[in-house]
Amino acid sequence: MDVTLTTEKKGILASILAAVFFTTMDVGAKKLLHLGTGEITFFRGILGMLFLPFMARMESLPVFSGKDRGLLHLRGLFGCACLLFFFYCLNGLKLGDAEILTQLSAFFMCLLSPIFLRGSLQKRSVPWLGVIALGAAIVLQVWNFHSFNLYALFGILSAFFAASAYVCIGKMTERGGHTQTELVLYFQLYSTLGGLVLMGMDRWTLPTGAEWGWILEMALSALLGQVCLTWGCTHIHPTMVNFLMYTGILFHILAGALLWGEVLTGYSWVGGSLIVLGSVLLLRQ
Repeated sequence: MDVTLTTEKKGILASILAAVFFTTMDVGAKKLLHLGTGEITFFRGILGMLFLPFMARMESLPVFSGKDRGLLHLRGLFGCACLLFFFYCLNGLKLGDAEILTQLSAFFMCLLSPIFLRGSLQKRSVPWLGVIALGAAIVLQVWNFHSFNLYALFGILSAFFAASAYVCIGKMTERGGHTQTELVLYFQLYSTLGGLVLMGMDRWTLPTGAEWGWILEMALSALLGQVCLTWGCTHIHPTMVNFLMYTGILFHILAGALLWGEVLTGYSWVGGSLIVLGSVLLLRQ
């Protein structure tokens, strides 16, 4: 009994740490926005790839499975699109609002999963999808044209492509035989290539001084977040992991307030609460 409790505590701690590391990753990205989205994406991707051998050593299976190459490429492409749109989103939104919108991935997952994965959307899930949609509408203030801007749309697109990447991962998980390192590798590879393409379309400057420190912090935080997330999923139920990851909204709000003096509106608090509530109830089902 004591061993079980210890294992659960490890899983809970790992999940919360994952939320913390993903928050520090986004803080690093926001600190580097002046470099341009393409440059941030490129350096995050290429430095992240340098850490992959350490992840591979933690797994027993070979890194390359030779299976589902089309899905692996789609996972990388969708993951890259998610990252790019999130960085674009950060240019015009508060850190907390950007994170709230990314939680819409749970909403899109419920719409996409019945189409591409086993199982179907249950009727009892529909009300909670409505709650999430209502929460998003309140955060975006859709009744106020000036509040619904392009950056908010980027946040929604980031959530959609995140859900698309999760569906690809879910499909490969159903078939089995893939390591975490292989799944992350394609994401890092496409992030590097996507960032490189954007850099070629615009002027860019080589980072200097403290900027290199923030780039390294961003890449390392991304890796540690992924490791902690994987660790959590091996120690507690994935539903609990998803629930605990919502603490990332709080961490993003605190980071935005402490570092940039950001204050969320009442609409953000109400809408964000509805998104979290609807998502958690969907996860419980």
